[in-house]
Amino acid sequence: MGILDRIERGLDRGVTSVFSPGRGQLKPLDLAQGLKRECDDQIQVLDRTRTLAPNVYTVYLHSQDFDRFSSWQDTLLDELQRVLTEHADKQRYMFVGAVTVMLENDDEVRVGRFETESRTERGSVAPATGAAAAGAGGSPIIEIDGQQYLLTGPVTVIGRGGDADIILDDTGVSRHHLELRAEEDSTLIATDLGSTNGTFVDGERIRTPVALHDRSLLKIGRTRLTVLLPAAGSGSW
Repeated sequence: MGILDRIERGLDRGVTSVFSPGRGQLKPLDLAQGLKRECDDQIQVLDRTRTLAPNVYTVYLHSQDFDRFSSWQDTLLDELQRVLTEHADKQRYMFVGAVTVMLENDDEVRVGRFETESRTERGSVAPATGAAAAGAGGSPIIEIDGQQYLLTGPVTVIGRGGDADIILDDTGVSRHHLELRAEEDSTLIATDLGSTNGTFVDGERIRTPVALHDRSLLKIGRTRLTVLLPAAGSGSW
């Protein structure tokens, strides 16, 4: 059974204590459960309908455990980030930036144990969990292949490059393909960034910046994007 199945099957089980000796080798499920606890412990209740969760997490491991996870660290981190996003969705927490998990080597942590740390770091894009979408206020949402992204910053760059705010695995998309700029009046402006294959809005290739409408359909490369704009007159959260 691979890591994906092990973590998935363990999500609804009881929490495994990794802080007690004699529990055996540290497992991915232990990290997942520990991060969920960290998330729950560090939430901030903003009001009756909005609860903010940290979006940047660090897991500190002894070098023996760190080295054991290192060969498949990217897969592990992707899964842990998915676990946190799904946990926040179930608990109706919201984020103000992308969920990020990092592993750090720290030999002050005992073998078979780990420590977690978290913080809130505002970014240009956040996963649009159920609570985040409901409390989005003046923030637009972009839907791509069923995944929703909350545009929390004034400028969002979409492309294939690793430094884009939303990264697309699409060879027809340029490294920096499309810019979405949120104006103070809640208007969302799309600008093609000199891409090779162009940007299409509702079937028309754009040559100059264009104001988008609610449910506007964008196409870049083979990827289709749907724009969801806040109701007129709603305020920013």
